[in-house]
Amino acid sequence: MSVSRRQFLTHSALAGAALALQHGDALADALTRPYRRIEDIWRKKWTWDRVAHGTHGTNCAGTCAFNVYIRNGVVWREEQQAEYERSGTPDVPDYGPRGCNKGLRHARYMYGKQRVLYPMKRVGKRGEGKWQRISWDQATREIAEKFIDVAVKHGPDSITLGSGTQLAVKMASYSALARFSNITGVTVPEFYSGVGDLPTGFYMTTGLTYLGDTMAAVFKSKCVLVWMANPAVTRIPDAHFFWEAKYNGTEVVTISPEFTPTAMHSSKWLNIKPGTDTALAMAMVHTIIEEKLYDAAYIREQTDLPFLVREDNGEFLRAEDLNLVDMLAVRENVFYLWDQKTRRIVRAPGTGAAEAPVGRRRRKFETIALGNIEPALEGRWTVETRTGKVTVTTVFALLRKRATEHSPEKMSTETGLNPKAMRTVAREFAKAGQRAMIYAGFSACKWLHGDILQRSMVLLCALTGATGHEGGGVQMANGPKSRGITSFAFAGVGAASRVVASTLWDYDHGKMKQLNEKIYGKKLADEFDSHYQHSLKEDWFPQYGKNGWKMGIFAGENGANWRASGNRWRTEAFEKLEMIVALVPDAGITMHHADIVLPIAHHYERADIMLQSRHPYVQVLDTAVKPLGEAVDDFEALRRISAAISTIAREKATPAIKDDVDGRTFRRDLKRTLELYTMDGAIRDSRDIVQFIINATPGIPKMSFAELAAKGIVRVDESRDSTVWNSDESPFHADIAESVHEKRPYETLTGRQQFYIDHEWFLKFDEALPVYHPPLKQKGYPLQMTMGHARHGIHSMWRDDSFLVSLQRGEPDIYVNPDDAAARKVRDGDLIEVFNDAGGFVCMAHLSAGIMPGTLYMYHGWDPTMFRGRQNFAAVIPTAGLVKPTSVAGDYGHLGYRVLAYAPNQTYRDFTCEFKLYSRGKVTAAKARIA
Repeated sequence: MSVSRRQFLTHSALAGAALALQHGDALADALTRPYRRIEDIWRKKWTWDRVAHGTHGTNCAGTCAFNVYIRNGVVWREEQQAEYERSGTPDVPDYGPRGCNKGLRHARYMYGKQRVLYPMKRVGKRGEGKWQRISWDQATREIAEKFIDVAVKHGPDSITLGSGTQLAVKMASYSALARFSNITGVTVPEFYSGVGDLPTGFYMTTGLTYLGDTMAAVFKSKCVLVWMANPAVTRIPDAHFFWEAKYNGTEVVTISPEFTPTAMHSSKWLNIKPGTDTALAMAMVHTIIEEKLYDAAYIREQTDLPFLVREDNGEFLRAEDLNLVDMLAVRENVFYLWDQKTRRIVRAPGTGAAEAPVGRRRRKFETIALGNIEPALEGRWTVETRTGKVTVTTVFALLRKRATEHSPEKMSTETGLNPKAMRTVAREFAKAGQRAMIYAGFSACKWLHGDILQRSMVLLCALTGATGHEGGGVQMANGPKSRGITSFAFAGVGAASRVVASTLWDYDHGKMKQLNEKIYGKKLADEFDSHYQHSLKEDWFPQYGKNGWKMGIFAGENGANWRASGNRWRTEAFEKLEMIVALVPDAGITMHHADIVLPIAHHYERADIMLQSRHPYVQVLDTAVKPLGEAVDDFEALRRISAAISTIAREKATPAIKDDVDGRTFRRDLKRTLELYTMDGAIRDSRDIVQFIINATPGIPKMSFAELAAKGIVRVDESRDSTVWNSDESPFHADIAESVHEKRPYETLTGRQQFYIDHEWFLKFDEALPVYHPPLKQKGYPLQMTMGHARHGIHSMWRDDSFLVSLQRGEPDIYVNPDDAAARKVRDGDLIEVFNDAGGFVCMAHLSAGIMPGTLYMYHGWDPTMFRGRQNFAAVIPTAGLVKPTSVAGDYGHLGYRVLAYAPNQTYRDFTCEFKLYSRGKVTAAKARIA
């Protein structure tokens, strides 16, 4: 029945009159009585004084744009700024809306009871929680006094400036820290390997750590393996790309020991035993090779698989093997192929190049294009060398033999998977060809042999020809080009900074060899230590802080929390610092052990920008409100410390310190600290740093910070036509695309995706090619414990928010298989003690059939202050001393210490433990202190 507008109004009026007759007194009363208070609050919620743009500068890689509503100088509420467009073809979904439960809770957390509002000085014992409020002047003066005293007596390298992801993802804040450390010469432990996130296996294979495109690239895939990742929980703003791809016909396969929220929505779930992932990867390699499902043309050009290897010593055939002239010239990076056309060895194109001239890129003047060469993938040939005839074969032939050792049938017991399931997934992956994708999580880095798993992942993508193509390859992370940050850090002073692999510093100063011996036995401890000492002797890796650290400044990280050595690092290193300074927005375990605490602004109280490759936008943090209490941002905190250092150095007439960094001599004049830090006053606040970065970084639209702040988000250049980063003009790394499409050499020794590493240590440990090694276990402790990122927090941020905790169990919990719980007489909700030889902690048992027997799973990020006895899951992790020999190899092309590229990861997975019902006394295992 159709109703005209006149009829509708007539009927409405009649209905209103009827209501008035029936409820006239009630309506009249409602219209005349004053608003109740709760009604007034709800009405005022939808009024505000102004709107600012912001985001949450944490390491979730979301960088979600939020509108921040301010009323009377208070953030009243926040909501998503849903203005994101798509990338690529019209069928690709857009990037919005972006946001999650944490972001929508941020304003309330910012005003929470955990906020640190004023500078404080410890007056009790460390960890006792007794504080005295002091002024900024007193705090910075005491810090500066100690800073100068340590720098003069022991050298600036005896001071550590700890930086974490909370600070590093905010570009201006990280630039400020980088400039301060470069000027003063303090030692900065790099956070990438320090938290076990450095993808060394990717670097070994490609010469790059950045393998990743936008999240929209997932939609372009035809088969995506979600491996050691849980995007339904950790990538809340981006998870829709997986499910929209699935609806579009993409096969989404989750590989994980536990039944995750991602597995719940996937096409298939492979519930693999923890730590056996390389066995699965190599079983898939076996299937693809045996069934000839590989892309031969791709691997001939892009990989080292057709390169020739000597059968007598397992090393590549090199030019120095063939004649005396090349031997004397040390032509160790000239490699050979067997040309099927001419039936002779030929030099592999793009090999043998000298080091790039200063300021030039070698890649632009070389090519890996094969031209008329037709490399053989398999065969055996005799070659005349300067020492006689030798038999050679190809890397591919050796790979086939290695893959045979990992057939699905042989790996079934190791992985717990049916061989048929492994073969099915391998075939589906190969069938996807260039659109075969592995979406990998950072957990792959946290296993002792995670580097081999990552090499296997790239190998799978190479066999299908997927790496470098839209919708294909390994997707883990990309990073913004650091040109703007490094330019700011070094401007006017040159590069004079110290960046150390924190895993190695922990090993040197935390008595980690003894820890290895206690946990894993003398044989492993001696073997790992002897190779590490050899690496130091050969200068493959630097050894900073030989005298130890005397003073620690911790900014943007919870340094006392996340360590892989039980309590050893706290007792042997952290607590032995003469002064601990914590720059924190919120209370946590690091603050509780500090001597001086400085209050740092929250995300709506500061100005900065963020770039994350997951989407093609620059995201602004604009100061929505003034910081609470006396909090300031990181730039201003370091500026005040710099001012105090300069003042006291002048008062004491402190002479310039002669400092040596990697063989170069620098004069550190502490009297000029403030002058240099602010570029003679030109840099007044974080907005000035942002402008410097915008001007110096390629791909960021050139505009003022005010313009950027008014928009909130701005699309980066070169990002509309494709879902991948494939342009040199983009702000993110596009080297892989350049190698695949423009035929430029990779930054590896061979100039290719390098799957064969003939370094003597790789040969010694049978890791020249990827191979499965079982995860390490502790005798007497049967349960493998793993961890992952949580839905309700980013690291320790928001984990103590009252509302978000109420959505969980109300306190830290650990997932336990019901059969394991029944065997130990534990029921759901009981408090249990988890322990091993390293220590123990108490938490709630969360029974779940989604956890396989023999395993425990815990979402991490819980601060130790939330546990009984302030002992969290880190108490049972004894893996900090596992410095794998092949992770400190050097003098081999691209292998050797590279900041944020090649260094030993802090290992967090290769351990086992046990649990029992908590008796409400002291934690039994906590008494087992490591000597």
